[in-house]
Amino acid sequence: MNQRDRKSEYRGWLAVIAITLGALSLVITEFLPVGLIPDIGESFGVTEGTAGLALTSTAVLGMIAAPIATIGIGRIDRRKVLLALTLLLIGSNILSVVANNFILFMIARIILGIGVGAFWAISIAAAISLVPREKAARASALVFSGISIGSVISVPSGAFLATLFDWKVALIAASVLSILVFFIQLIFIPKIPMERGATIGDFINLLRSWKVRTILFALIFTIGGQYSAYTYVTPFLQQVTGIGSNLLSFLLFAYGALGIIGNFLGGLLAEHNLSRAVVTTSIILFLSLLIMTLFGEIQLLALIGLVIWALAFGMAPICIQLWLSSAANSPETGQATYTTVYQFSIGFGSLIGGIAVDHINLTGSMALGALLTLGTMIVVAIILAKEKLAGVNVN
Repeated sequence: MNQRDRKSEYRGWLAVIAITLGALSLVITEFLPVGLIPDIGESFGVTEGTAGLALTSTAVLGMIAAPIATIGIGRIDRRKVLLALTLLLIGSNILSVVANNFILFMIARIILGIGVGAFWAISIAAAISLVPREKAARASALVFSGISIGSVISVPSGAFLATLFDWKVALIAASVLSILVFFIQLIFIPKIPMERGATIGDFINLLRSWKVRTILFALIFTIGGQYSAYTYVTPFLQQVTGIGSNLLSFLLFAYGALGIIGNFLGGLLAEHNLSRAVVTTSIILFLSLLIMTLFGEIQLLALIGLVIWALAFGMAPICIQLWLSSAANSPETGQATYTTVYQFSIGFGSLIGGIAVDHINLTGSMALGALLTLGTMIVVAIILAKEKLAGVNVN
């Protein structure tokens, strides 16, 4: 490789890092409310279940935006699209900070959802186009690391800032981060022209595969189960387990750190044996939520359950993403579909979890999560059994 090629590749990786920071900033903002549910409810005078709609609304709009954006932006320069989405994030963050009632706060979260869905749908393909073809997997993994790290540090960071200062300080911090990311992207992301955009036909062809459809059901059960429980983990640990504010912040940070470790473990397991990794993570996730449901009032057992839960959920999304990618013919269409179903599942899970909290109790949200992840195990078993009967190699 000559000096010009090395310099070009170096600039490409800087652009990929800028895209990764965009993913990190978006995901941190999306999941901040999970650690702030009690504060949001108290501030706006709504129940904790209603406050959970801050996550549901973003997820629902993300679900709608992903396929529409993928088709609608066509061949538009992805640099322009990424910058526009970061500006949308900045606007949402600022509106969240100045919101003086729950309706205005929800409007800000809806705006965020549009940005999240569109970004998830195009970011991976944009990053891959910036590096040599043989390093596409590495670029994809880097952007996913931004998504993964953002999802696991947002909750403890928000809860920590809310404990030290005020819950809106967490939103101010997210606003500052998004502004910094915009200028980094403005400097480092070059023009990213596209030869062709996705079409409705691409999505139809993808969904014709029975395996893809069934994997998407496994994704719904997994993510729905996770967020029916995780959206309300802060009030659960406070009110059911009896954890104080200082220890709670530490536990949420630990959950995030263990989730990152789980990301790497999931990747290693999947690389060795993908189907076994999917089975293993679905079983562990179910057992962890079952422990939280049955023994949530016993601090030691609840903490053990929380550790297992953090590792399991760090592993699960990566394994399912790789499983879907192995079954999909079009990476960009597959990513947009994954995003749509993932965001739907967050909204679905947080919504029904909120119903359980308001009409049963906080433990009901954990029980619901365990029940849904049991559904994951059943769906995975069906896929593997059908492939075994058909003589397909499932490793």
